[in-house]
Amino acid sequence: MAEKHQIFVLEGLRCASCAAHVEQAVAKLDGVSRVEVNLVSKLMRVCHDADKVAAADITAAVEGAGYHAELREPTAPVAPASLPSCVPWAVSAAFLLPLLVLHYRILIDDGDYRIAELCLLVPILILNFRYFTRGAWALLRLAPNMDTLVALGAAAATAYSLADVIHLHAGHAYADSAAMILTIVSFGRWLEAFYTAGAGDAMAALRRRLPTRATILRGDGARESIPAAQVLPGDRLLVRPGELVPADGEVLEGVSEIDESTFTGESTPLVKEPGGRVFAGTVNGSGALTVSATAPAQQSTISRIVRMVGEAEVAKPSIARLADRLAAWFVPFVILAAIAAVAAWVHCEGDLTFALRRGISVLVISCPCALGLAAPLAVMIAAGRAAHEGIIFRSGAAMELAHRATVAVLDKTGTLTQGRPHVCATQPVGISEKELLQLAAVLEGSCNHPYAAAVCTALPHGEPNPFHAEQVRIVPGRGVQGLVNGEPCAVGCDAFMKELGIDISQVDLWEIPNVATPLYVVRNGSLCGAVAVADSLRDTTTEAVKDLRLEGVRPVMVTGDCTRTANEVALQCGIEEVYAEVPPQGKVELVQQLQDVDECVLMVGDGINDAPALAAADISMTLGMGTDAAINSADIILTHDDLIDAAAAMALSRELTQNIRRNFCWALGYNIIAIPLAAGAFYPLFQWTPTPAFSAACMCASSLFVVLSALRLRRKKEETLPEFIEEEGY
Repeated sequence: MAEKHQIFVLEGLRCASCAAHVEQAVAKLDGVSRVEVNLVSKLMRVCHDADKVAAADITAAVEGAGYHAELREPTAPVAPASLPSCVPWAVSAAFLLPLLVLHYRILIDDGDYRIAELCLLVPILILNFRYFTRGAWALLRLAPNMDTLVALGAAAATAYSLADVIHLHAGHAYADSAAMILTIVSFGRWLEAFYTAGAGDAMAALRRRLPTRATILRGDGARESIPAAQVLPGDRLLVRPGELVPADGEVLEGVSEIDESTFTGESTPLVKEPGGRVFAGTVNGSGALTVSATAPAQQSTISRIVRMVGEAEVAKPSIARLADRLAAWFVPFVILAAIAAVAAWVHCEGDLTFALRRGISVLVISCPCALGLAAPLAVMIAAGRAAHEGIIFRSGAAMELAHRATVAVLDKTGTLTQGRPHVCATQPVGISEKELLQLAAVLEGSCNHPYAAAVCTALPHGEPNPFHAEQVRIVPGRGVQGLVNGEPCAVGCDAFMKELGIDISQVDLWEIPNVATPLYVVRNGSLCGAVAVADSLRDTTTEAVKDLRLEGVRPVMVTGDCTRTANEVALQCGIEEVYAEVPPQGKVELVQQLQDVDECVLMVGDGINDAPALAAADISMTLGMGTDAAINSADIILTHDDLIDAAAAMALSRELTQNIRRNFCWALGYNIIAIPLAAGAFYPLFQWTPTPAFSAACMCASSLFVVLSALRLRRKKEETLPEFIEEEGY
């Protein structure tokens, strides 16, 4: 099955019921495995079998449900969020005030102002007629939504008022109730939109880092400005001072400072010279650079980050799925509850006026929007905040599970250490030091492990190597072997040497630093010596380990390095539990052993050999500059390439989960109490029931409470913000 993930922009969503109807319509398509709709961002992510379902089929299903969908690339520019017009509720309020004055004069002097009330109600009905058209259309499709409830409530009050005027019944008309319902709901929707408009600011700031134009240097020296999306690997690009780098690449000419805070979180620009790597979306400093593109724009690091954050914004934790199931049945239940309330009070009291007030109150006090906003708004805000703090959650499950980890299995090389090892000592046995390095380098040249790179760069640059290798075979977690100038040779750790039956006692480990890993070189079954490779700890590793402990997580180091080196590194960073000389499959087995004793395992690694363990762990993290295999296997990516963000990801996960649960409990609890109260269930006890206008105000306040609660997730420590985020005003 060729599974495909696509993002669609939706139009016409009004409440959680709308989102539920869209999800149900698309989920019915054969080949669709998962549908997630975000009510706040109006985005839908669909996972489907590309051989069975096309994008056109999905948009057709959405159209059939009464809404509009358009396919959109996650990295496509998005228009800034705009507020709906305040004219409807503002003008409605201007007509509502005199209407209320007339209504209360009726109560005081018993005058007949009902025709005047209806005249003032008419402009309010016209200004808010969209509720009636949208609500009626949704009801005709048997997919009632929040607009349906508002329309039914306002229509019932208006009809009763009109009938009261025509038949000159004794009593008071309901023009004030209809006017207040429409005005309050309109104002509440505007206020809700006002506060949620900035929920996607973080994502918008990231998208503004996507380059749009590139200056390409042709072979004849001509310069041409082209869309950044058309850049191909190998293109020579001119990056002028102050411009965004248009694509990931390597500097060919020029020297300049590059602001890479987007990826590293470090606001201090880095000097780039010929041979240095640059990334799309970073800002060039004062010098002009000629850059050779190494990847097309769609595959650049910033594009990948934007794509993953965009998918995270649509992700749904499990509690949100419960809200979706409730929302699908909520509006029909409320309509039935309103009808039942009217029938019950007419039967019990025989008072149509009181019964009608109860039915209208039930319709407008219920709040499916609060249920629908409880999770997606919090997720959207948290995903944007996390991305700007260098953290990308790739799924709703990752957001939920991160804070539950009880043990963190930490890879050593590139995770605890800087991942930039260097040769610090050599011990040749029977050959020269130069020949030892040449033998090691010719085999390690086929390997992509950081230690292999260290060995290869230890040779003088540009000096030819007299050896050539063939039939090279990499033994994961152990070393590499092959034929060098026709002779069987091998390079690897002491465990690999034991497997090959090589005596390594001739190497004096006392002359090799404790933090260094000896790589033994063998030719024709004889030991030729050892090359010691060292990698220093990251500056923040010790603090990161402490932070993990503060989060209640037990740190465990796992590495393929020798026990001697592993113990020294663990001692330096404060880790007590160490597993050394562990092959890639052994890391998987360690994760499974911990899971077998009911530990929730967090695995953090950055290499190809970490990918199986990352996939096996309950929750997995990788560093942003890790290998593609590790990034594709991980649930969370730390784009600042720093372990210090691991604890921050767990803390944000806890904060997000608590926020969603609090919002969901409020939304559910509000409706459980409010609907019976509006129906008059407590009237015999309290001799009071809410008026339709009061009920409408309660409904708006409920949604607003959820919005304001979710917005608390925007709070963060200012000192953790990269410079460009502060400039965006996030």
